[in-house]
Amino acid sequence: MGAKVIRNVIFNGVRLLLLVPLPLVVIPYYLKNLGTSGYGTWAVFLAISGATSLADLGLVTTLSKHVAEFYALKDFQALSRIINTGFVLYLVIACLLALIFWISSPLLLSTLFRNSSVPAAELQILWRYLLLLVIANVLTLMFSSVVLGLQRMDLSTAMTSLNLLASAGVSILFLSWNWGLRGVLYAYVSAAWITLCAYVYVSRRLLPEIKFNPLDCRWTEAREILSFSMKTYVTQIAVVIHNQIEKIYLARFVGVVSVGWYDIPSDLAVKLRGIPGLILAPIMPAAAELHARNDQSRLADLYYRAHKYLAFIGVPFVLYIVFASTRFVELWVGPSLSVIAVPLSVLLIVNFLNLMTGPGFLILVAGGKLKPGLYSALLGILLNLSLSLFLIRTYGFRGAVMGTSLSLGIASCLFMYLFQRETAGSFSKVMRRAYPKPLVCSLMIIAFLYVIEHSEQSSWSQLVVHGVAFAVAYFALLLLLRFFDRFDLAIVEGFLPVARVARRIILDA
Repeated sequence: MGAKVIRNVIFNGVRLLLLVPLPLVVIPYYLKNLGTSGYGTWAVFLAISGATSLADLGLVTTLSKHVAEFYALKDFQALSRIINTGFVLYLVIACLLALIFWISSPLLLSTLFRNSSVPAAELQILWRYLLLLVIANVLTLMFSSVVLGLQRMDLSTAMTSLNLLASAGVSILFLSWNWGLRGVLYAYVSAAWITLCAYVYVSRRLLPEIKFNPLDCRWTEAREILSFSMKTYVTQIAVVIHNQIEKIYLARFVGVVSVGWYDIPSDLAVKLRGIPGLILAPIMPAAAELHARNDQSRLADLYYRAHKYLAFIGVPFVLYIVFASTRFVELWVGPSLSVIAVPLSVLLIVNFLNLMTGPGFLILVAGGKLKPGLYSALLGILLNLSLSLFLIRTYGFRGAVMGTSLSLGIASCLFMYLFQRETAGSFSKVMRRAYPKPLVCSLMIIAFLYVIEHSEQSSWSQLVVHGVAFAVAYFALLLLLRFFDRFDLAIVEGFLPVARVARRIILDA
């Protein structure tokens, strides 16, 4: 189990290291070739595409949970039924969603693309390509849930990377040919269908015992799946609303230019959150397997280790980005857009606070306990829909940042309270064990960097050198403070024998 989790985390980490520079290249290139209005129009298309994950109805979480359980028990008959039933459900959802978007296109195009420089006739053509993108993305969700349930995130990581790299690379190529927004959509649609085909192939190779046959669908099974998934669906709705509703409100009440301005810090904050978030990816299927075996002691250890490694990676990462945000933004997109540095910092902090609820939420869902996540998600949805509407109409761009931050922060605090009550104090005990040392070490190093950087001229080399120095000093301090224990080093040594050197530094190891 430990080897599976570590393998999945490592592959997710490699993916992020390869893909983190992607928006740093793509966003300035899009701004240069599309202009602020064109980029804002593309941001609205992305928001609509992202909002279609609402049509998932919580099936990804449900299917991956059941796949993990049935595979652990080697019940391939039940596994075959649930996979084929899931495929039929996703196929129906994709067709219904495309039909709804086709019928409502006149209303949506006139409502969401205010002040767009793209002609109405061109927007209608782009909308048709968007439907193809939506269908591919919905069907991909089904096969990705199978791969996730089998805890083969090395493969899902490779295919996600394929999708992102192909869509970004081909879109840049098409933009260089002056194909405009149509070229960007061509690239994203092609990459989405290639990724879907790759998932189908991988799923068949991983499960040769399973015959993919839609006629094997069982509607009684479908009702059971939907009964569970609808309870987790509220949380998924909250995620989509937190990520997309501000863009929709800005498009409706302010204009597409403001959507583009908000999309840059919002999108970057979500992507940066994914770096410490890689710790969480293997938790749900691993917890489902442990629940199937009724192994409570290892479930408790899984929860503690998840928070410990989240603190180890996330706390210094978030604090350093906040510290360097102004210089980073000025070097990246120019001093004229330095105004987005503060929104980036605020959104990143709030996203990490929300990320801290992840281990508890995933373990509870794997065990069928959905109320804490359900209640906090409902509160987040209500606050975001109402607060963001009022704040955006009143303050525009600033209101979008305030609405997301308040709703996401309050909902996260509610979940932490409910989890604390559900587990008789587990959350506060883990917080006291996992977070103080990374927090203190990070703040000490940042204070030192503030003193030596205060009068220096900003440059990429300075940012990189100080970032590396920060990471080295942080790791050294944690070793001296004995943050890592024997279990941590034993797992790492299985992948990196050089870690035995660290073991000698820790006196009690």
